[in-house]
Amino acid sequence: MTTPYAGQYSVREAFEGSTVLITGATGYIGGLVLEQLLRVGRIGKAYLVIRTKKGESQQQRLKTLLSGPVFRLHHGTDSFHQIMGKVEVIPGDLAQPQCGISIANQKRLLPDVQYVIHAAASIQFDNPIHTDLTLSYIATKAIADFAAKMKKLRCFMYVSTAYSNAHLKKYSTVKEQLYPLREQDGQEVDHAAVVDRLLAMPVDEAQQEVQSVMKRLNFNHTNYGFCKNLTEQMLAGYHLNPFPVCISRPVSVGCVAKGPCPGYVGNTSGATGIILSIACGIGTFQSRTPNLPYTLVPGDVASSVIVASMAATAAGQGSQKGPNITQSCTSCSNPISLRQLTDHICEYYRQDPPSKDQFGDGKYEVHWTQDLEEYERWWQKGTTHTQQLARQLEEEGRMKSAARVRTAWKVWRTWSNGGGETGLRFDDSMVQHQLAPGLVDREKGNVLLTFTPEATGVSWPAYVHLYCAGAKQLFFHEKPKMPLQLEPVTLSSL
Repeated sequence: MTTPYAGQYSVREAFEGSTVLITGATGYIGGLVLEQLLRVGRIGKAYLVIRTKKGESQQQRLKTLLSGPVFRLHHGTDSFHQIMGKVEVIPGDLAQPQCGISIANQKRLLPDVQYVIHAAASIQFDNPIHTDLTLSYIATKAIADFAAKMKKLRCFMYVSTAYSNAHLKKYSTVKEQLYPLREQDGQEVDHAAVVDRLLAMPVDEAQQEVQSVMKRLNFNHTNYGFCKNLTEQMLAGYHLNPFPVCISRPVSVGCVAKGPCPGYVGNTSGATGIILSIACGIGTFQSRTPNLPYTLVPGDVASSVIVASMAATAAGQGSQKGPNITQSCTSCSNPISLRQLTDHICEYYRQDPPSKDQFGDGKYEVHWTQDLEEYERWWQKGTTHTQQLARQLEEEGRMKSAARVRTAWKVWRTWSNGGGETGLRFDDSMVQHQLAPGLVDREKGNVLLTFTPEATGVSWPAYVHLYCAGAKQLFFHEKPKMPLQLEPVTLSSL
């Protein structure tokens, strides 16, 4: 941001009684944001754009969300009944025109919505480019065009990713600003032209073309990160005309550190996949540089930065020239290396191993090599072990567990392959030096903007052990030695 946030602001004052439209609320970050807005912001109404998924209706998915650990602090309280009256499903689907929101619902939303939070995304790193463009760029543009008609809109939040800038020089520090893609002659890439050209091609041809484009632009990540960059550039055109745009870039999002549900793990991507790979005994080797910072941030920090950035923007703070960009990260302010992360994971499971779903020898060790041929031999062996373990789980009828093992192995491949290493660090100076100090004191216990021992009282070893305990309970369905409160409740009606 060219103009920093300055002065005090309050989440409660910004959001109390307001109407919010959220996509992605049934996802990990979106669910944490919704809970925080209800508990801390005391919003008046939350419209949640939800699609059917795997045979589960929109209402069933909402019921699953509200009965889960994220809403633990509300269960059994009078406020929970109030919450159930504040949330309403808006049927929709990002893959459909106008995000699948009916004309009737559009007319209902336009006069009242004051905040839009677009957190929905597919975090699969192997989607075809047409899928990623549709779910990222096209859907976001449709939501932004819809938001432009809202008469009371105070802020539009887009949840991006820190990996949207993987075209920067290796070992660079990524700051909280836009980084347009540029051709070798320095000319800025026309994001709309790139999207139109790729979508006009047959699927297979488009996939080959995007690989060629990313190589030419030195973009060292997946379709996912590439599409996020294009989407950020597109949204920049909406800033202040017609509404303030906020962009939040979380890095790999880990378990909840403090509240509302310490130890809760919301998905199997990022560090969760690393934890599950080690716990299952299939993650045993690494070819990355061991002492480079690993990009990890607790889930409640990621959600807090989103909420606080919007509150400060609604209070008139932030940039007048470009979107208000914040990064949820630790690699500059409180770094942990990849070796330290894996060492802490191994330490935990040596003391509290899962009793099932393992393929390893119980030693919980990660071996490091810079020899890529040696790495490939290890990789082939690990792939075989993963397939065997997944087949065993499928034979036992545990399809979800088998899918998680395979997903964890994909994550391990991404984070163990030194050939794809970028070494990027992510700077969060605006969060550290502007958003965090500016938040009113009475809200600092419920809005965790920085993850340092001074701010949280939680060290990296303690956090990683909490993370591993949560993974053991949620994915292996075994009680960890560390007591956690992660059980869902039963809701009789919604």
